[in-house]
Amino acid sequence: MNTKPSFPADLLPADPDTQSRLVPVAVACGLVAAGALLWRAKPQALQIPDPAPLGAEPSKSLFRRLARRSRDGVHKIAPSNISVSLGRSLVIAGGALLVTRLLDELAGKD
Repeated sequence: MNTKPSFPADLLPADPDTQSRLVPVAVACGLVAAGALLWRAKPQALQIPDPAPLGAEPSKSLFRRLARRSRDGVHKIAPSNISVSLGRSLVIAGGALLVTRLLDELAGKD
């Protein structure tokens, strides 16, 4: 049983050289599309909740005070929705792959 994923035979040209040139472009376009969708949609499943207060009165424990201060400090710099960061990273990665592939095509075979 072959479990290796592959493209349908009629989707890509039969020439393996042409396939190896087109597949990175298709992957790059897919990365950009998926990243743009995540970046724009901001699904609630990837929403980071606000830090919950541990109590109204300050704790006497040094460890708890340090933990609370660290939690509040990280909350200031952390994204509110992980999908924005993930989407941006996918768009950058897909764009870089696409630009690299296009520059390879312009440079030609040596």
